[in-house]
Amino acid sequence: MVLLGASNVVRGLPMIVSTARSMWSEPIEIMVAMGHGRSYGQDSTVLGRKISGIFPCALWQDLQTRDALPTVALLTDIGNDLLYGTSAEQLLDWVDSCIGKLTELGATTIVTQLPSASIERLGERRFRFFRRLLFPCSNLTLEEARHAACKINGRLAETANVKKTSVIPVSGAWYGVDPIHIMRCKEREAWPTILSHWRTGCDAEKLPRRSLSMTAYCVGLAPKEWSQWGVARFASQPCGRFADGTTISLY
Repeated sequence: MVLLGASNVVRGLPMIVSTARSMWSEPIEIMVAMGHGRSYGQDSTVLGRKISGIFPCALWQDLQTRDALPTVALLTDIGNDLLYGTSAEQLLDWVDSCIGKLTELGATTIVTQLPSASIERLGERRFRFFRRLLFPCSNLTLEEARHAACKINGRLAETANVKKTSVIPVSGAWYGVDPIHIMRCKEREAWPTILSHWRTGCDAEKLPRRSLSMTAYCVGLAPKEWSQWGVARFASQPCGRFADGTTISLY
């Protein structure tokens, strides 16, 4: 299972892992490229933590060395790069490149669109507040964000013609005051709904609720390489293991 995303994947990883383990009885090799403010194509730094873009990261090299297995993938959190000043065209090129690599591997891939309904509900003051809070160096305007979201969602929908790729919208009901992060109270609805496009049979009501121990475990996992305040750091992978043989590798 390949997971590509930013802060929603960081926040939702415990629920994503629980959902996936309920969908398959056998162990899963989970490979994740995530991070707060993560870019799809360039280095990004949040609170002194610098990490590479998703497309250039080491996940792809490691994926090539793994034994051939049935593969599923999720691409989500597409949009951070707009707030870094990247054009919609460049962002879509990076996303298309990731989809291309997954298609070569025969992966069953899900791509989520940007939360257009949540963006449309935004007023100017709330947009500026969250832009300053989450992306303080960004000059993106609300009008530009709405136009880019519409363009990107349209282009993503066209990729649904790519073999084994499902491009799906996200529900505006999953977002609250914060326009880009799925609400905690909606995670048990949102993630099973999204991941059901891999296969059916996951009952959200039967999933365990978020536990502090599982959340703490996921927070404690370290990626293969990153830097903190300019100091390069490394961690061997997989960095997470469960009793059933499921593993997690972070990039």
